[in-house]
Amino acid sequence: MRTLLAVLTLVLTLSACGDDDPISSGGAAEKPDDSSVTASETTATAVVPEGAEVCGLATDADVEAAFGEDLGAGSFSSGSTDEDGVQWQSDNCNWEIDDGTEVSLEVSTAEDFADGQLQCPELDSFDVPSTPVEGLDAMSAAWVNDNIDPNEGTLRICTDTYLLGIELESPAGSRDPDTMRDQSVAFAEVVLGNLG
Repeated sequence: MRTLLAVLTLVLTLSACGDDDPISSGGAAEKPDDSSVTASETTATAVVPEGAEVCGLATDADVEAAFGEDLGAGSFSSGSTDEDGVQWQSDNCNWEIDDGTEVSLEVSTAEDFADGQLQCPELDSFDVPSTPVEGLDAMSAAWVNDNIDPNEGTLRICTDTYLLGIELESPAGSRDPDTMRDQSVAFAEVVLGNLG
């Protein structure tokens, strides 16, 4: 008799556990909802045409031709800059190899600035002024080597619709400052040509 009661109790318990109550607010019912929200958010986040555009401004072969080495495929990221009270966002494409050369292309338009107006902040590196770069199809272009690390440099280009930044970081001793500038300018010519 005890065995029969134990079996009946077990059967009833298992039946209750299998009850699929749609009104239940337990954790099991919440998981599918969380999963569907996450999937929806992931789908929305995956659509980043701006990122696709910035990395489409130069092919991996263009990068290799400009900097003299294969840096692999470019990867998209977004950036935020605050210089002397001027704040702006950028769409970036980055090419790099482990413990080696790193190149970053940053592209901004008027809507990326806090006040909605395209600006061309003066480029410097810890109070070391930049030098103008001639020959680029732009309103202005300037280059500066990093005042702390001479293996890093930045080229800033202003057109009537874009603010572009090209940052180059090289392994120590692999490039002198003039070579870094010249390679960045060669890369900028490709980018400006593809911007149209």
